[in-house]
This record gives sequence, structure tokens and C-alpha cells, in this order.
Amino acid sequence: MADVLRRRTISFRNSRKKDAASYLQSGLHKKGGSAVGFKMPYLSLVEHPDARDAFEALGYRVIRLSRDNLLDQYISFKLAAINSAWRSDRGSITVNRFTAEPADVEEAFLKWTRWDSELARMVETLPCLHVTYEELVDGSGLTRSLEFLNLRKVSLHSPFRRQRSGTQSEIIENYGQLKDHFAQTKWARHFVG
Repeated sequence: MADVLRRRTISFRNSRKKDAASYLQSGLHKKGGSAVGFKMPYLSLVEHPDARDAFEALGYRVIRLSRDNLLDQYISFKLAAINSAWRSDRGSITVNRFTAEPADVEEAFLKWTRWDSELARMVETLPCLHVTYEELVDGSGLTRSLEFLNLRKVSLHSPFRRQRSGTQSEIIENYGQLKDHFAQTKWARHFVG
């Protein structure tokens, strides 16, 4: 968890606050101006389970973001790792092809599917909207998110850009072999070319 008030990030870990509720109270609620939201990755919620109770006590709404196409998620993850470019404003993709091992791909698919299910259970009693990355990109998820948050529709701009270019088969050198490997599995739908 981190607040981005005053254009600086102070993580919960570095805040010297004893719990998530006091961090959120001092970091978001006692500052001037308005904070609409913040991003909290799944593993941060696992590391700080009291945050879920703080969200409920503070009346927060949760937008749970996931990726519909897990192979696209795997490609993005691998390219970021290979290039040490986890954000578009802090690095670039210079290596844009790689070979993928079927066992590594399946392990990632299983992990991300498990994490998404666990996160859904963690927030099921909170006001929650599930949106996919693909819905954000096509615009429908943004509209639903603004409605869910009772915010007016406005034009939004992000300083970030998509880092990946190319199709699945252009990026994964052994795409055909990988697609064949997963052809008769529940993962086959993620191989779209």
C-alpha cells in the first residue's frame, strides 16, 4: 500500500504506522484534497490482512482487476522480467522475443488463477466490482468502474503506455509447440495467435 499524495510515495512498510487502518487514516483521510483511490496488489493484501478490515471500516469500494487472457499476462510478465522494465516510464522493452517452457507457463496460469480466486474470497463481503485488464483497454471497464464509484464520466489520461507490441506468436519463439501442448487443456482458450 502506498499513498501518492503530494506526488510522492510513502509505502505502508516505511510509514512507521502500526497497522493498515492508521496508515490509511493518516495517509489519506487527514490530508487536504481528495483521494479517489489507490492500487493494492494481491500480495500486499496477503502480507497485510488487517487492510481488508480497514477497507470495510472506512467504507471503501474495491475494484478487483484481473487479466482475462493468461498467456498475454505471462508474455507481459516475462518481457518485463527479461528487460527489467516493470513500468513504461522506467525502462523499455529491448528484448521482445523469448522461448517459453510449458511447465513454467502452466505454473504461472495456476498461480494467477489461484490468486484471483483467493482475492475474490477476501473481498466478497465488500462493495466490489470485478474488471479485467482487457475491459479497461476497450473502455467498457472504465465506464463500469466510474459508475461503481459514483464518479462522473470524465476523460482520463495515463502517463503510462503499453510496453508490449506484437502478437503472441510473434513474441513466443516456440508458440506452435506451446499451443499444441495446451490444446486439450482448459488453458487452450488463451492461445489466440
